[in-house]
Amino acid sequence: MDGRPVILVVEKNLHDLELLDSHLKTLNLSCICTKQGARAVILAQTHKPDLILLDMMLSDLSCSQIIEYLKQDPKTATIPIIASIPSTLIQNNNLSILSGTDDYITKPYDFLNLEIVISRHLNQLNSSNLL
Repeated sequence: MDGRPVILVVEKNLHDLELLDSHLKTLNLSCICTKQGARAVILAQTHKPDLILLDMMLSDLSCSQIIEYLKQDPKTATIPIIASIPSTLIQNNNLSILSGTDDYITKPYDFLNLEIVISRHLNQLNSSNLL
């Protein structure tokens, strides 16, 4: 791409997908967007993004399958996956859905929290690349 960090945004809701894409671009991040889990796996393998923001409520492929495919592939195994989940799942302590992810954010989106979580993971990547 152009030197900016690349975020693969996987979000089933078109409005949320467009909102995320627009907001992340204001943060000088490059975005690759899809509404489909199967396509997300292909995009991750092809583009090797710096981070994946994954809607855990996708319908075409279970998120556990997506995470499993990505973590088993040496090309994508180290890419941080941030789960995007409805806040009701957190309130109900239904955290098993987060298995295999590196972090999570809740919906509706809190953009300040989103920025903090993304920055933390991108900074960790930059630190490990310097070693």
